[in-house]
Amino acid sequence: MDPLLRQRLVGTLVLVSLGVVFWPLIFVTPDTREPMVLQPMSQRPVIDRTPIPEPESYESSVAPKLPDLPKNPSQVQEVADIQTQTDAEADSLAALPDSESVTAPQPRLLPPSDDAIVDDQGLPIFYVLQVATVGSAVRADELVKGLQSRGYKAFSSRYVRVDEELFRIQVGPNAERAPLMRLKPEIDAVLEVDSQILRYEQ
Repeated sequence: MDPLLRQRLVGTLVLVSLGVVFWPLIFVTPDTREPMVLQPMSQRPVIDRTPIPEPESYESSVAPKLPDLPKNPSQVQEVADIQTQTDAEADSLAALPDSESVTAPQPRLLPPSDDAIVDDQGLPIFYVLQVATVGSAVRADELVKGLQSRGYKAFSSRYVRVDEELFRIQVGPNAERAPLMRLKPEIDAVLEVDSQILRYEQ
């Protein structure tokens, strides 16, 4: 290519490039934009720092509305504890008939008993036969196991009289007195006590 022609082409390209760059700066009116206005900072929010009260517990909200659990009168329970004190050992229970022959349901020859089903608070009434009162957890456990081996629903509960630790052994609970009444003479003969029918306490 002719050097002169090459120089002219290069010069033309340079002029076109400069025109592309500077044309908008010289001949195009720039867009006018509204100035940015900064809003004033809002006031610091007020935070309530009052302590949050603790939620109500079961004891404070529900327990006061529940009926009182049934309890035997103290005099009745004291008599039962005295009348059922025994020195008999668990081995003596071997002479006790099994539960099926004593407390099994019997054909009704009489109308149903007049035993109340619920108390004044609407709580169901169940009965137990207190068969023994002993001063040793070991003896109480042995008597309970001896009764259970004969098929009776027996259990023990601990209580303190003045400064003496004692254990009540009871059979039940049962919705009717009749099965416990049939068991009473058998227990009295074997353990040499005067067993007492009481209301079941949870």
